[in-house]
Amino acid sequence: MQKNLLRELCSEAGVDPYAVSYVELHGTGTVVGDRQEGNSVSEVFCGEGRSTPLLIGSVKSNMGHAEPASGLASLAKVLIAIHDRAIPANLHFKEPNSDIPGLLDGRLKVISNPLRFSSLLLRSKSKVTRCSAIAERARCRVRYSFRQK
Repeated sequence: MQKNLLRELCSEAGVDPYAVSYVELHGTGTVVGDRQEGNSVSEVFCGEGRSTPLLIGSVKSNMGHAEPASGLASLAKVLIAIHDRAIPANLHFKEPNSDIPGLLDGRLKVISNPLRFSSLLLRSKSKVTRCSAIAERARCRVRYSFRQK
């Protein structure tokens, strides 16, 4: 389901997944959730058309889980990154999850220092909402879909 949502999002926005340089993850901090999300992101954005690692991060690394507001916290992080033209570091990332091959083989790279960016993809979810947005350079196109579970 996550792979389909990511593909649909890129298609609707007219964005080549291999051109996206950063993905803001939900980052559940659970074995199953992180593995599913990380591997879905890796499959959609890190195919043969990508020449550089996909940069990833999660606001939860810096502030913990905001429960129903987690999507808004992720969106706020990306909006601040757009304003500052730098993606904040993931403060509490220690070591890669061995269940996410993309982290081990270099297809995915967690941001450990503030980093300037050229394009962003934000994808975040909470228990009752899904928030998806693509922001490219100075222009932003945002797609929200709210679904009750």
